[in-house]
Amino acid sequence: MQINRKEIFEKVKNFIIKRHIMLVLIIAPIGGIVVFSGMVLYNQSETFCQKCHKNQGTYVSLDMRIPAHKDINKGGPTCVSCHPDKAVEMLLIRSLKKVPKYSQRVANLRVKESVDSKNIYQDEECISCHPEILSLAEVDEPNLPLQVKDIGLRYDHNIHYRFEHFRAEDEQRWKQLRVKDNLNKDEQEEFTLLEKIRIGNCETCHIQSKKDEIGKNVVDKTVNYTARNPISCAGCHEDALPTTHPGNDMKFPSKETCQKCHHGKIHGKFQIFKAECEDLTNTENCVKCHPNIQLNVD
Repeated sequence: MQINRKEIFEKVKNFIIKRHIMLVLIIAPIGGIVVFSGMVLYNQSETFCQKCHKNQGTYVSLDMRIPAHKDINKGGPTCVSCHPDKAVEMLLIRSLKKVPKYSQRVANLRVKESVDSKNIYQDEECISCHPEILSLAEVDEPNLPLQVKDIGLRYDHNIHYRFEHFRAEDEQRWKQLRVKDNLNKDEQEEFTLLEKIRIGNCETCHIQSKKDEIGKNVVDKTVNYTARNPISCAGCHEDALPTTHPGNDMKFPSKETCQKCHHGKIHGKFQIFKAECEDLTNTENCVKCHPNIQLNVD
């Protein structure tokens, strides 16, 4: 029996022309489900995960020294088996929950405002006129509220400066502790602080201009590099501008300014503690800023 391909082609063509709306209504959802399912499966595969988490530096690399990782790519558990929070559907749910907070953040012009670096002081300029500022351990501010004066206010400029710059001596010490086995308690606390400082240095992770895999210069568009850096001197002392300082008295940084960083969220590997002590079940963070505070918590 000879197959008339031309006749079959014409029948199929006529059927599609007559039933195109029905076919679109049927094929489009099915196609969408198939494509989305394939995307989910691929996005949760080891191959996809390791595009970022392999040989990309200590910030994102897989730590193959962890026993749970030794069977990766050898038929062992998948990444999502141990990290279910990284599944695509969980990311979608979290994204939907963050919509209100994200909209508020976008509306916060103090974070998103575009700033010309020529119109603000750089940290080195601030320190050239205030060389003693890095040794200042407590704030002596006559305009502080009495209740704040009573419990003291500690603002360690040196720590904040180190978070911005990750000085050479800090980096050297971090490298020494990183390769040392069996750190004691003091060394572990020191290493944890140095690791926070290293990640706090924005350029450790956020490099504005870098090269792609073929050596082409690309610009990282995921970070707003025109915004005021909240860790820098000008990030806290926003009114210390070349047009107003010296001259006008500087205002003490507001609570909202502190909460640009101290909002209780995780950035990098570490959680940044909140700039508030509303929950008195744990006063560890309160003492970091207010060493004289005495709270009687039942």
